[in-house]
Amino acid sequence: MFRLLLAAAWLLGLASPAFATDAVTLPAREAVFKPEVHAWARVDSVAQMALRMPLAARLQRVLVSPGQVVGVGAPLVLLGGPRLDGQISVAKADAEAARIQLDAAEKTAASALRSFPSFINRRQLDAAQAGLGLARGRLAQALARQRALLAQTTISSPVAATVSAILTAAGADLPAGAPLLNLLARGGLWLRAEVFGRALPIGSLGHFVPADGGASVPVRLVAWLPARSANGARVANFAATGAGADWQDGEAGEVVMEGPEQTAVAVPEGALILDAGRWFVLTDQGGRLIPVRVEPGPTQGDDVLLLRGIAPGTPVVVRQAYLLFHRDLAARYTPPD
Repeated sequence: MFRLLLAAAWLLGLASPAFATDAVTLPAREAVFKPEVHAWARVDSVAQMALRMPLAARLQRVLVSPGQVVGVGAPLVLLGGPRLDGQISVAKADAEAARIQLDAAEKTAASALRSFPSFINRRQLDAAQAGLGLARGRLAQALARQRALLAQTTISSPVAATVSAILTAAGADLPAGAPLLNLLARGGLWLRAEVFGRALPIGSLGHFVPADGGASVPVRLVAWLPARSANGARVANFAATGAGADWQDGEAGEVVMEGPEQTAVAVPEGALILDAGRWFVLTDQGGRLIPVRVEPGPTQGDDVLLLRGIAPGTPVVVRQAYLLFHRDLAARYTPPD
């Protein structure tokens, strides 16, 4: 019985709070830091512009190559072939016929005006002038169709862009609506980042570091997209703050953002204790070592910044904190009998 009582007293001693007689403590100090958020990012195109065949024709010649930068109105491809050439010939003949009809209508209207009112009445004069108007309209319509067909023999770039893909080879006979090539408008690239953790405010500044070792690009947070990615990360839209970032579609890397200044409590790295997935520090409270749960943040040299848990000036164990925290291990895991 005496031996059992001795063992029970020993176990109770281990279960009681530890005293700080042999513990080395330092006061936690206040620190100011700017939180950084690191995220994987990729340069994506906002939208590709697809140019298609305006009508059925043959692709005579491609004037550009993938990756080429083109300006507004730059010729891209030439169209032709028997079908388009035949339509242009018919439109030209129609315009010529309409011009002849207009000449005849002008002569008729002039003769009617000279004969009024001696030889013709008002109704006949109005009919001659109406015929003149119809002849002018038919000629304008025929000329417009002829110009439209001639304009469609050359397809030009509607915007300043980069040729991203050519989809059809020269010599192919294509129907109307067939894809020809894709353009990426200048300024049509954006930086898409997948961010885990806290969301920084819109307008936060940072920089994009390409994975290939290229120069970093200053960026600004433009918007948080309303939907998350498949892995649960927030999706952020970034734009370059400088003039014309030298980005390429598909380029990947890391974006680093800096948030506003915050205050925290700095403690040496050796003061942190991990237990059951939670972080603690041992604090000296009236000569007793009391564990306090904390939330670690970024590091500053050999110190770890605590975002919450203790106040500046709190004495914290900085040497053998892990051993002191677990000194009552036997009391916690030994069966009571």
